[in-house]
Amino acid sequence: MRSGTSFFNGTVFKKTVARYWPVWAAYLVVWLVCLPLNMLMQLQELDPQFAHYAYTAENILASSAEALLPAAVVFAPLAAMAVFSHLYNSRSANFFGALPVRREGLFLTHYLAGLAFLLVPDLIVGVLTLLVGAAFGANCLTVALYWLLIAFGEGFFFYSFAVFCGMFAGHILALPAFYAIFNALAAALIMMFEFICSQFYYGYYRFGGILPLAAEWLTPTYRIAYNVDIEITIPPSKVSEVALQGGGTLAVYAGAALVLTAAAFLLYRKRRLETAGDVVAVAPMKPVFKYSVSFCAGLFFGWVTALILGETTEVWIAASVVWAVAGCFIAQMILDKSFRVFKKWKGPAVMGLVFCALFAVVCFDLTGYETRVPDASNVASVTVPDLYSSWDKGNYTGFETDDPERIADLIILHRAAVDQRDSGSAPTAPNDTSGSTKLTLVYHLKSGGTLSRSYYFSIDSALTGQEGSPAWALERVYSDPALMEERYGFHEPEDQLIYVDYTNRDWWNSEEEDGDAEPTPEYEYGRIYGQMTFDGVDARALLTAAKADFAAGRLGQFHVGQYPETLRTLNFVYEGDTGLRAGNVEIPVADTATETLAVLERLIPAYLEHEGFTGTEQVLG
Repeated sequence: MRSGTSFFNGTVFKKTVARYWPVWAAYLVVWLVCLPLNMLMQLQELDPQFAHYAYTAENILASSAEALLPAAVVFAPLAAMAVFSHLYNSRSANFFGALPVRREGLFLTHYLAGLAFLLVPDLIVGVLTLLVGAAFGANCLTVALYWLLIAFGEGFFFYSFAVFCGMFAGHILALPAFYAIFNALAAALIMMFEFICSQFYYGYYRFGGILPLAAEWLTPTYRIAYNVDIEITIPPSKVSEVALQGGGTLAVYAGAALVLTAAAFLLYRKRRLETAGDVVAVAPMKPVFKYSVSFCAGLFFGWVTALILGETTEVWIAASVVWAVAGCFIAQMILDKSFRVFKKWKGPAVMGLVFCALFAVVCFDLTGYETRVPDASNVASVTVPDLYSSWDKGNYTGFETDDPERIADLIILHRAAVDQRDSGSAPTAPNDTSGSTKLTLVYHLKSGGTLSRSYYFSIDSALTGQEGSPAWALERVYSDPALMEERYGFHEPEDQLIYVDYTNRDWWNSEEEDGDAEPTPEYEYGRIYGQMTFDGVDARALLTAAKADFAAGRLGQFHVGQYPETLRTLNFVYEGDTGLRAGNVEIPVADTATETLAVLERLIPAYLEHEGFTGTEQVLG
């Protein structure tokens, strides 16, 4: 005898597809306009004599792949809301519960119907796009397959994610709310914690280790947007090469979609029909919802209130505690669907105490974060993203070192910064021999962990000759030839040098008799632009001369307490691999840089004569 139950019901599937046709029809129409129709119009406008139909069709497909993510993010929850809408109405829930179909069958039927809302239109659009390209003799099969792979992968993940969120919701509007929150929750929490730590912890730099990477993966819209794409290149062979970027990312999220689907299925089997209409349908998740709302309200609205009323520690703490308590009561009102919740004061009181404890830990540095300085013997290497001293007129310096002596010098500077923590993040110089220093450190410990700090502190130059002093350590760090060579950009490929700007800030004032005098007309160019530009052979000659002066010790000398007296600078501008301007390196030209000055003395008169200016004897300084 045939069984009266089934794991799939064709009638329910067809009825669901027919009932909610506006969802998949809208998705289909959007993509029909964006791809086949758009491609048809663009290919028709090309001149047949010069048109490269295949390359144009491939680029249209590859460009449209960027729109797959927002389309999947928006239509996936709409599909999930449609096919599982019976869960959010008591009459519909009871009706489907009375059908002679197992819950496994109901879940699978509705799940596949919603998934078809996304994948079937994608397939139709892909096939029609191939046919449009073929009509013009363009074979874009590879790009179309990659496009479909991205469409299927993103649609599968976001739809499964929306279905999973829907299993926790008892109200249809709670589904998109949970979906939106969980899509951005990890990144938002990391950003909020980083901001709070930067305000309360002296020396805070950023979270290290695996936490930022985990937050990136837990924010799928961000991870997919910056990692998944179709890349088309035209090599010398003139035959386009197509590559799928981020295939591994798609595979990971496809695996996550399978896990989310299985979890949603288990929740569906245990779901109680009488929870239809509740905001949270799963009883064990109600406390999680309440305290999560309270915690997030305390963090976010406490921060907003502090911005409005004043970013003082007292205002921030008071606002966060008040909003945490209020958030807990509001969450309880949502769960109970009643305003009579004030008798349930224990939960809000606990959240208020939790926030007070958290701020106590941070404000009194009970973890020892602000005073923690690693022992040199436990440090494998140090990355210095930023190093800048007020005595240095060059560029911000970044480097990495595993030299024990250099690590010891950096730890001396670290301790000096920690000793000034009571003065704030930018302490006032203790005397007229002091200068400010910006230092960012990322320690790579031998245990495998990292420790990151960033400071802006003062160093007394009077202690330069005292071994072990911060001034002594700073001069030793700057005196490293390899570091100075890198910060002056001498490691950059010479063939990527675009041009060199020469600036003499005293040029246009050199002929003035007093402070009220106007610059002479021949120096108007220098007054307005403050620079001359050399490129080609002249730029390379300046670079060669600067390297020679550096190698001879006539350029790149740094001494704590001594400011460079020169007003002359060379700004070397380099290009990147794409041929665009990638960055510039500014070098102060000291009076001792004889070879560089000699090249400038040769180049400047010809430059000014070419530009129609006179008075060249004052330009060099």
